[in-house]
Amino acid sequence: MKDYRPDVIFVVSGEVWRDFCTLREAWGHPLTVGLSEECITYIRTAIRAGDTAKAAHWRAVRDLATQYGLSWISAVEVDGMLIQEEPEHSIFRYPPLSQRKRVVIDGQSPVSI
Repeated sequence: MKDYRPDVIFVVSGEVWRDFCTLREAWGHPLTVGLSEECITYIRTAIRAGDTAKAAHWRAVRDLATQYGLSWISAVEVDGMLIQEEPEHSIFRYPPLSQRKRVVIDGQSPVSI
């Protein structure tokens, strides 16, 4: 079941967005077991190598994929640039862009919508 949140904008880095888009294209949808497991493999590899920044990056990619697959949102902010993959639909009420809740997905802290 989708969570419709036209008042939410996910905020991610360009690197997270790039890797998310690459994996989404490869797996066909953001909410797949394969995409999630691929991210987990990258996270574990980074942890074993002692690279906490890379582990956080792949956690952020996985978190974005999970949230993006579950929640219909108004936009994603990537390095300060707004990306709207879906047009605004007349059945929803959209607050002004400045009043929409920005949810940072950084792999460091839990995602809270």
